[in-house]
Amino acid sequence: MTELAFAQSFLSMLGGIPSKITHDHVEDPRRYTVTIPYTLPHHPTLPKKFTRRTCATKAPPESITVTAVSPRNPPLSITLPSPLPVSTTSVLDIKNAISLQTGVPVQKIKLLHQKKPAQDSKTLKDVLAGEVKEQLELGLMIIGGAASVPEQKPPKQEDEMEVDSKEAEPQQQQQQPVAAPGQQSGREVLDTEEFWADLKGFLEQRVRDEGVAKEAVERFRLAWRS
Repeated sequence: MTELAFAQSFLSMLGGIPSKITHDHVEDPRRYTVTIPYTLPHHPTLPKKFTRRTCATKAPPESITVTAVSPRNPPLSITLPSPLPVSTTSVLDIKNAISLQTGVPVQKIKLLHQKKPAQDSKTLKDVLAGEVKEQLELGLMIIGGAASVPEQKPPKQEDEMEVDSKEAEPQQQQQQPVAAPGQQSGREVLDTEEFWADLKGFLEQRVRDEGVAKEAVERFRLAWRS
């Protein structure tokens, strides 16, 4: 009976409430029921192990083929005959090999790597600086241009070589180094100031230090006089 009475009173209360809420309706906040927000529980997950991906790197080669290219005057492209060991071959060794093939003095050969001069004391390993290559191309500069490259004469035939050798033997026996009349030779040249001035100029070009060149010339001169 109490449930029926409660239902009747509830329905009568709902009947007094308008079915539509007006635009200026204000609800009393004190009637709000306090509700606690519910959050879903987090499932425990194990931390993933971070694996660093490493790219497979090739081991540097022990030997490499070297090519020297000169796009300017004179245009040259020289490939050394066999692969060279990276750790022991220096830039000076490459210059000597180029000099043997072209006939150009080593002092007039300059090698470049990535448009920068390569020092004679550096090895191919230092020049590569960690790069992995099977072939190394170096820039080639000839100081003095094409004038420094000797002309290569065509090879003579065996008959011509025999005739030239027979003709050259008596001439070599007859020819002896004789100083021209009025020209100094031997120890007389070392007593002139021109010789020591030329030696000083040569040392200044090689050492690039005027003080060191002057000191070396003075020591050479004292040693010669003693």
